[in-house]
Amino acid sequence: MDHMPIRLIATDIDGTLLNGSGRIPERNLRAIHSAQEKGITVAISSGRFPENVYILLEGYGLRCPIIGDNGGRLTDENLHVLADHVMDTKAAQRVLEILLSFGSDYFIFGDRMICTSDDKIVHHSELSQGSRMRELGFTYFHGTADARQAVLQSVHKFFVCDNVPLEPVRLALQQVDGILLTRSGIHNIEIMPAGVDKGSGILDMARLLGVPMEQVMALGDEGNDIPMLKAAGYGIAMGNASEEAKAAARYVTDTNENCGFAKAIERYALEMDSWKE
Repeated sequence: MDHMPIRLIATDIDGTLLNGSGRIPERNLRAIHSAQEKGITVAISSGRFPENVYILLEGYGLRCPIIGDNGGRLTDENLHVLADHVMDTKAAQRVLEILLSFGSDYFIFGDRMICTSDDKIVHHSELSQGSRMRELGFTYFHGTADARQAVLQSVHKFFVCDNVPLEPVRLALQQVDGILLTRSGIHNIEIMPAGVDKGSGILDMARLLGVPMEQVMALGDEGNDIPMLKAAGYGIAMGNASEEAKAAARYVTDTNENCGFAKAIERYALEMDSWKE
């Protein structure tokens, strides 16, 4: 494929944009600003929900459109919703019953809300960002009774923890129509509406921006990143990525500890020699 200028960069967060300390390195920040100054849209494509991403970016003075909930909800840099994909209600109810039967711990992500499986389980965003999240209109719910109500609303994603063995849970969930199973690590299952993943998310974003996929770069490291690595003209896996993610990518960059994110942008989007450093 002949080289075409990159017009959209979609990046994962954990294990990609962030280093092992959970911070965005200065070199990565400079790469984002340089790309934006060149007129390239830098979108955050994450399993995290948009409000959580927004607050993370806010702490670094960054403004980016967001492909949140693994492609379930897209927003602009001001959290205005651009696209929204929700799970079929009957499918969501069936998923919940399966998780309850196994005693799985879980999080349900919906429209400006999270419901946890138990009132003793608190999502990290409630602990670290609770007051700011509530300022953004977010609500937290806990326990089975709330979960049964939550699945009657707009569900974007379930996140299943590994407090019980995951493989039997995965096998049971595979029998449910209307859902898609993925993961952001070896210790979880993420349950999406059928047809919704990070690949569909960057397709949505590219269409909204009028950018052909040949001019899209995607960066990621885990199983839920594979669809966007395959969809993008420049699918780039991190050096610390899973072997499956590396196999799906067109290129492999350095690790997240060594600013592989910035090096990929410098090389392919900014066409700089500094990526060799």
